[in-house]
Amino acid sequence: MARVLPMTSSLHLASVAAVRSVSNGRLRLPFSGPSLRRASLISLRTISQQEGFLGWRGGRFVRNFSSVEAGAAGNMAQASIALKQEEALEWVKKDNRQMLHVVYRVGDLDKTIKFYTECLGMKLLRKRDIPEERYTNAFLGYGPEDSHFVVELTYNYGVHQYDIGTGFGHFGIAVEDVAKTVDLIKAKGGKVTREPGPVKGGETVIAFVEDPDGYKFELLERGPTPEPLCQVMLRVGDLDRSIAFYEKAFGLELLRKKDNPENKYTVAMMGYGPEDKSTVLELTYNYGVKEYNKGNGYAQIAIGTDDVYKTAEAIKICGGQVTREPGPLPGINTKITACVDPDGWKTVFVDNIDFAKELE
Repeated sequence: MARVLPMTSSLHLASVAAVRSVSNGRLRLPFSGPSLRRASLISLRTISQQEGFLGWRGGRFVRNFSSVEAGAAGNMAQASIALKQEEALEWVKKDNRQMLHVVYRVGDLDKTIKFYTECLGMKLLRKRDIPEERYTNAFLGYGPEDSHFVVELTYNYGVHQYDIGTGFGHFGIAVEDVAKTVDLIKAKGGKVTREPGPVKGGETVIAFVEDPDGYKFELLERGPTPEPLCQVMLRVGDLDRSIAFYEKAFGLELLRKKDNPENKYTVAMMGYGPEDKSTVLELTYNYGVKEYNKGNGYAQIAIGTDDVYKTAEAIKICGGQVTREPGPLPGINTKITACVDPDGWKTVFVDNIDFAKELE
């Protein structure tokens, strides 16, 4: 009588059954017969390759766990990275941050200081000359640097003119009487580019003036405020992208967002405190404009932090570019780190304790 061999599927099932019957170093097949045993063992070799078995070793089948272990290790590594990222972003929210000063270059330091003190009511807080580097700084504002946002003017020896570009917008100053301030500026020979009047679509009285280098200042009529130097406006190419970056990497809060379809622009106010009591970053998106010329006049904003190393780590996690790795500045040992946002605007983070020592 002719012997009928099982079909391939039967061999496969038999082989699987055989594998599941391995115990105590012996292989038990679910059926008998030399041919079936040979066929099953052939199929078992196939199954062992498919199922990750190395083969028959020491009277038992040995499974290859390398791929499984590698996958598990990879998942653990990813989980560890995700945890570190989450911890870094959570730390940003708890960091003691404040906007310290804004830095930009001017062509005639004495002339600019005179305009800011006589026309805008600022005080000269300090001045430092670095002859070996051929530049001079002047810090001006409406109160001490440890509690107020100030401007840091930089004069580079022999450079008398800068390109402000199209990306920088203006600085904002809160005053109690815009019309009176404008009259004073005119009397001192200052340039007024927008006469006092209500903002379009609103009631706040504003005016625009320019300093000797062409930097624009928006005068906003408000009551008494602890922070008169209240805004820095920069133009960006993707507002939602910028908001997300500044929220996560910088810990800034989105205070308000306003769309003006009639004039085809949207603004977002971001800060570490309310607009009427602290300095805010005003981001402006003009419909359809993705890039701007940044010129070479405006430099950066400086922000205080408790840890420049953790700050740099968080910036990298959020996709920002760190342009200066965290560490002390030569000569003064103040720890800083620097980065640029998605549009290329630069920010420097300064260690809070080191900055306080600078002011002593």
